[in-house]
Amino acid sequence: MEGYNSMMRVATQNNWLKGFKVRNSSGREMQICHLIYADDTITSSEAKAEQIAFIRVTLVVFEAVSGLSINWRKSSIFPIKEVPQLQILARILGCKVEQLPTTYLGMPLGHNHKELEIWGGIIEKTEKKLANWKAQYISLGGRVTSINSVLDSLPTYVMSLFLMPAKVEERLDKLRRDFLWKAIKKGRLHKQSGGLSIRNLGLQKRCLLSKWQWRFNTKKEALWREVNGNRVPNSVNSKKDSIIWKHSRDGSLSVNKLYIKEVKEHPGGKLGPWKQIWRNKVPTKH
Repeated sequence: MEGYNSMMRVATQNNWLKGFKVRNSSGREMQICHLIYADDTITSSEAKAEQIAFIRVTLVVFEAVSGLSINWRKSSIFPIKEVPQLQILARILGCKVEQLPTTYLGMPLGHNHKELEIWGGIIEKTEKKLANWKAQYISLGGRVTSINSVLDSLPTYVMSLFLMPAKVEERLDKLRRDFLWKAIKKGRLHKQSGGLSIRNLGLQKRCLLSKWQWRFNTKKEALWREVNGNRVPNSVNSKKDSIIWKHSRDGSLSVNKLYIKEVKEHPGGKLGPWKQIWRNKVPTKH
């Protein structure tokens, strides 16, 4: 695939093919026309017959040079917004037409990262697994092994990129809990504490997402790092009362932003922010 990567890079440099434009961490505009993962490729271009024909010719030449074969039946064209003469473009490329959102390499593509639909497939797979298992005929040790080796592996891939909503976590916990037994707390304890060492999904999702912070600081030449570098604060401003905070776009925490967040989540003032940002049992000022 390195040969195809070089061909597409030359095409972009000579403006034969125009992809989508983004700004990197330094504010410079970048043009991305293809993304490659192993033998899977996403290619973007303008909705013009000339550019679609150029992609077709490039792929045919790549087939002849590399000896690899393009599976046109598995290839698809996805329009962004309204695309005139879409069927003509699909015939030029020799592939079928599909619509976003879709699934690519097991990941949702085109969804909002906060949508619950992303996790619908995970819950459905978990329910299908449990429907085929007969819990009453499996020992307690067998059920624990099935949960740790099968059920916990289903959401891991998606949890490594997307933050699992609380509703999804509660649903998956309930499915695992009902399969194991009706108790709640003992299954989550470590073996040394007398539990069964079943993973805590909440802790697992935070650990998986924390790996991206390490990658952000170490993989400085990666494309995703270069594109998202200007969206993450490089350091904390010591002159202001702020830290990197996930509920703020710029990562800053202030009393005002925390107050607004708490008021929106707890209207009416029953659970005001004073219980979280100020200490209790402190004499009032007279």
